Amino acid sequence: MGSHWYPIEEADDSFLTAAPLRHARSVDVPFSAEETWAALTGDGVSSWTRGMRRLTWTSPRPFGIGTTREVAMSGNFTLRERFYRWDEGRRKTFTGVAGTRAIFRRLVEDYVVEPTQEGARFSWRWAAELRTPWRYFSYPLDLLAFAPTGRSHIDGLPGYLARRAARPGSAPSDSRPEGQ
Repeated sequence: MGSHWYPIEEADDSFLTAAPLRHARSVDVPFSAEETWAALTGDGVSSWTRGMRRLTWTSPRPFGIGTTREVAMSGNFTLRERFYRWDEGRRKTFTGVAGTRAIFRRLVEDYVVEPTQEGARFSWRWAAELRTPWRYFSYPLDLLAFAPTGRSHIDGLPGYLARRAARPGSAPSDSRPEGQ
């Protein structure tokens, strides 16, 4: 039996500064921008992000504008996303398009990877507007779910890359499953 999907209104960059719920966070990573980007576009993202159970790319590689994916989260919630920006190796931005629960009215997430002297900087922005009745619980939902998930996603990246690099015969950028 398939899930019912609730549409999410697509949004753009202007929503990143106008949304009722917003987060921004950056982390310096002691790995190259190429290795950092590969981890963020690989299949391992769900292994270090709190509350994320599975990430499935639903578009074939190579990825670009229009790429889609589904993210299964805790609480039996899955989100469909479509990337409206894809600057390979540097920046990608998506808007939510549907969810298996009618939580989000609009949702945008922006990723930027920049080279630094010591490796790379990963900067992330998240913006959302909740539907009724969820919007009445915005503060506790943000405090208990959205903010901790975002922190774990950003802050967990350096450790993920370090674990990948420590595996014999593996490189941090080796984030795709065999055969891809």
